[in-house]
Amino acid sequence: MKLRTCPQCGSAEITLDRLMGITGIRYKCNTCGYSGDVIVEQDVEKKFRK
Repeated sequence: MKLRTCPQCGSAEITLDRLMGITGIRYKCNTCGYSGDVIVEQDVEKKFRK
């Protein structure tokens, strides 16, 4: 499972803003207001494995 987070503030409150930009998708952070093509994806399952 992938967790998408904001590259500026690290919040997981990310929503799809619109379809455009370099990647074809633009995201918006509901916490800090960041809007852009780049987000950070983390593999959550690896963090919880022993």
